[in-house]
Amino acid sequence: MHSKQISINDHSWLFLGLIGISILYLNLIWRTTKDVDQLTISCLFWIAILWLLWRKRDGLKYRSDAVSSFVGLLLLGGILAKTFTLFWFESVLIPLLPISAAIAFTLIASGFTGISQYLRELFFAWFLFFPTGVIGRFLDGIVHITILNAKFATYFLYYLGFDVISRGNQVLLSLPNLGEFMAIVDYPCAGVPMILLMLKLALLLISFVPVPRNQRLLIPLFSVVLGFFLGVIRVCILTLLIPNQAQFDYWHGSQGSQIFSTLAITIFSGYCYWILERKSVISNQ
Repeated sequence: MHSKQISINDHSWLFLGLIGISILYLNLIWRTTKDVDQLTISCLFWIAILWLLWRKRDGLKYRSDAVSSFVGLLLLGGILAKTFTLFWFESVLIPLLPISAAIAFTLIASGFTGISQYLRELFFAWFLFFPTGVIGRFLDGIVHITILNAKFATYFLYYLGFDVISRGNQVLLSLPNLGEFMAIVDYPCAGVPMILLMLKLALLLISFVPVPRNQRLLIPLFSVVLGFFLGVIRVCILTLLIPNQAQFDYWHGSQGSQIFSTLAITIFSGYCYWILERKSVISNQ
């Protein structure tokens, strides 16, 4: 009979810890939202991060030090303590759990000097889970997506023969015998959440699947353009439906938004399938 000392450098504890944190996070999401879609997407994101880390496990250097390990354990202890004493009004802190836990485990495993090994995984732990509204509104403040959306929607309607002008994020429509109407393009209507969702899926794809070098930028770019274009189409439809309140409420509500999100995912999936099939044909020639 003999004993074997388990080294902290063994990567198995790192993955077991992250799996535990992911289960804890998914449990918190379900308890606070009861949203099956958000739970499914969050589960997909955790699988992506764990898979990316698992693929590079043999190349990782586990060289932490006392200070890094102490800071990591302190951060991890704070996370666990807070999750078990989380009040309902503190649910806004839940999206910070993945990136905080990722930093804690990184420090425990490889220290401050080895954090560069996990930059892609840390980015995903932040970008995939961080509230879309916060990121989207920040980008909108820089790029003014809502104003661009209103202008493009105005151009589309104008070339379709409608009497329409834009003013900032407003679309002013004049209909014969019905009068003048104004559509205000705000953050959700501009399709910003859909743009970010498409971008997340594109980044996951190019991280998981070997994609030709010239497509690594084209796929995320296509996802952003697709999300923006469908957002413009939705604004055009909503503007024309303002006189019909019932139809407007349907397309402005969650059901109408879900239709466009599903359409965006379908088109994007078809594009990615075409890219991968083309790659397969070229490689077989």
